[in-house]
Amino acid sequence: MATTSFGGSLGMLCSLFAVCPRRRRTHAQQVSFSRDAATTCDYLCSERQRRGLRLVIISDTHNCHRDLTVPDGDILIHAGDFTQFGKEEHAEDFNRWLGEQPHKTKLVVLGNHETNATWNSRAREVLSNATLLRQSGFKLTHCDRPPVSFFGTDFFWPCHTGNPYFDQIPGETDVLIAHNPAKGCADGGKGCPALLDAVVKLQPELVISGHVHFARGAVKMQSTLLVNGANCGSGKEERLLANGPLVIDL
Repeated sequence: MATTSFGGSLGMLCSLFAVCPRRRRTHAQQVSFSRDAATTCDYLCSERQRRGLRLVIISDTHNCHRDLTVPDGDILIHAGDFTQFGKEEHAEDFNRWLGEQPHKTKLVVLGNHETNATWNSRAREVLSNATLLRQSGFKLTHCDRPPVSFFGTDFFWPCHTGNPYFDQIPGETDVLIAHNPAKGCADGGKGCPALLDAVVKLQPELVISGHVHFARGAVKMQSTLLVNGANCGSGKEERLLANGPLVIDL
């Protein structure tokens, strides 16, 4: 598990969202974004603990990454599908683009478009300008605050009878990144029941996904904020940018 540290602080957004009471695990409360019209970015504020970290989240950019206006922040996270159909030239340009971004820490997981790519076994080599999380974690120490633990999964289609790979997610995970969203949580009805089970069990502070473009949004389930940060649209806009980055202050 890699570790990095850096100094500095960023102003926190003040908007708060009501904590969803503990009910049946499938109950999730819809959360609204606030929008910065100047940058077209959407904003959210986590409420479990003020960590002084700004996360900039993108997903499902499908080779349109250079058309994004990406705000500065502490950590840039891509939740998968940065290529169209796994083309290696798209991945190589995405890596060059990552190297041009100012964020000190960059975390990436693979989406379904990258999972079957010919370069899949060389993905860490191809994405040399980021930390690729594949069933692996990353721990970040920020100023004098407690460390924040990230974990990124490989891509899995929805599993209805359990997924043993989700058993590898450490119990101390604060931020979970999984391309396919959890069932019933900003998933358009297409999410993964096994991931929902893992989230209910582990209760991370934040879960970051994408994959289902039209379901972009956020929900609160118990103490966990789950977001779908897909940038491309749906239907005729499935390979065109429809949304800007999502910014979350932890």
